[in-house]
Parts: sequence; structure tokens; C-alpha cells
Amino acid sequence: MKRTTVMLAYLLSVGISVGVIGKQISMVLWPGELSAQEVGQTKEVAPGRVRKNLGEGPANVPGFEKVRIVEDTIQPGHTGKMSTMRVPMFCTITKGELEVEVDGVKVKYNTGDSYVCKVGERRQLKNTGSEPAVMRMHHLLKAGEK
Repeated sequence: MKRTTVMLAYLLSVGISVGVIGKQISMVLWPGELSAQEVGQTKEVAPGRVRKNLGEGPANVPGFEKVRIVEDTIQPGHTGKMSTMRVPMFCTITKGELEVEVDGVKVKYNTGDSYVCKVGERRQLKNTGSEPAVMRMHHLLKAGEK
């Protein structure tokens, strides 16, 4: 098994830092299913969309035990299925452009843009660009959530 060390410090929009250090195995969330992925492992979660597990660590956010960080690469033209958010997330587009529809409202995001998903909202995304888009997601998890 390959030893992977992920070191990430990220200041969330509320000003709380989150750190991830060390080798770990975590459960990566995908609406409707749970799939085990080792840190650094990638998995096709839908045709045209690949997810990489970057790790997890303490959330340091009141009411949440940990944060899980994953990164999706979405191919041009890919349209995801409409899904309901099961956990709060902070998402950043690190490459390309995505159109995100939230509860019927479409917004275009480009490299460097961020947005927050709240529990229960309905969301669908589409890569409207000509190159693969990359989106990093920070899932906030309460005690016992996988």
C-alpha cells in the first residue's frame, strides 16, 4: 500500500482553518452511494466524472467532527444528475468552468470561484467549457456520518 501524506490548510469562508495530515482510508460520499477510497485513489463516479480522495481530518467547526476533501475532474459537456445535498460542502473550481443549477437557479463558476452547498438543496452541474473542469469539495461531517 502506498504511503500518502496530504497536507492541506484551507481557510473556509467562515474563517476556520482545516488541516489534513497523514495516511488514511476514508469513505468518499457520492449521492445515493458510499464508496471506500484510499487517500490518493481515483474512481469514476459517473461517465465523464472522476473523483480523487484527498483525505480527511478534524473539522474544527462547531457541530462537525471532520472534514473530507475530494476533487472531481469533469469532462467538457458532462451534465451530472440532479442530486440532493446530504452534507454541507464548500466547493472551489480550481480549473475550467462549470454551470451549477441550485434549486432551479443557474450560475456559471470559473477558475477560482467558490460556493457553499447546504443540506437539502437540489443541485446539478454541467461543464460548459472546452476543457476538463476540476472542483475541490470540502464535506463537513457530523459524528457518525460516513
